Amino acid sequence: MKNSIWYFIGLDVHKKSTYYAVRDRHGVIVKEGEVSSIYSELFRRLEPYLFSSKIGLEATTTYYPLYQGFKQAGYDIHVGNTIHMRQVLGKNDKLDAARLAEMLRLESFPESYVPPQEIQKLRTLVRLRHSLMEERNKSNIRLQAFLSKAGLRMRANPFTKNWAAQLTDCINTGKAGPEIKHEYDHYQYLANKVQDLNREMIETARKNYAKELELIKSIKGFGEVLSCYIAAEVLPIERFKSEKKLRRYAGVTPVFKESGGKTSRGHIPKGSSRPLLRWALVQAASTTANTKTKLGSYYHKKKKQKKSSKLAKIAVASTLTNIIYKVLTTQKPYTA
Repeated sequence: MKNSIWYFIGLDVHKKSTYYAVRDRHGVIVKEGEVSSIYSELFRRLEPYLFSSKIGLEATTTYYPLYQGFKQAGYDIHVGNTIHMRQVLGKNDKLDAARLAEMLRLESFPESYVPPQEIQKLRTLVRLRHSLMEERNKSNIRLQAFLSKAGLRMRANPFTKNWAAQLTDCINTGKAGPEIKHEYDHYQYLANKVQDLNREMIETARKNYAKELELIKSIKGFGEVLSCYIAAEVLPIERFKSEKKLRRYAGVTPVFKESGGKTSRGHIPKGSSRPLLRWALVQAASTTANTKTKLGSYYHKKKKQKKSSKLAKIAVASTLTNIIYKVLTTQKPYTA
């Protein structure tokens, strides 16, 4: 297969520009440079080599349009696993593009999963919804601070209908200053946008993955919104060979370190390659913790053992990951 390919093209993709390097089958760089991260412009630069080539790029937040452009045009393009790539790539974009091309030539390119367009759209909606929700929460905090500074106290729980009515009256009568008025307008705008995205996200998930959505919803703690998060991040489930693989992907598996013949106590990594998946699992675990179910009892048992509600929620999240894997692979709803 390798002998039938004449050129190996590495692309280091960024938001505004892409560095490219073209190696021949002997490893010699025959062309390299920088171009705008637009498919048509990159195509013009690489066209003389595309008739017999293999293209590789790293999975980043901006790779998908270029990937789709070459894929739809019928070219052999591959996406590299970011975690494995970071072990060999540095911060020199020009050298990184050359290294990507060399890995393709030597057949050591670590492949990454590329989601179909339906999943890509659902992921985009989930991320948009989540970012707006975070901004709404920040607006909430700012608004509460402005109210406290102005000495305004509503005779109702925050953000209930009565609270909103009292605040609107304060704004209309001039008791609330302009910072409160504009922050409340901003909060309402964000809240409405979150609701709009909720509807679009759920409709998209139902349209393409109705059965999988219902299977996830059969598990205690998962409503439609959190089920969309799970569907966006784990489908198709067939790409995970075991529950263990899915747990590691979700970032809910303890990490152990060995040094000098000693093994340190397992801890949950601070970061995760799929932070929204772990967030959704922990949210579901928090809901489950307050229920009179086996999972609720398991939470309280772990909380007592570990003396930490946070670690107990992670333990429940790990168990929820196992259940998700089971219901999606067996196509049977959770009944416990």
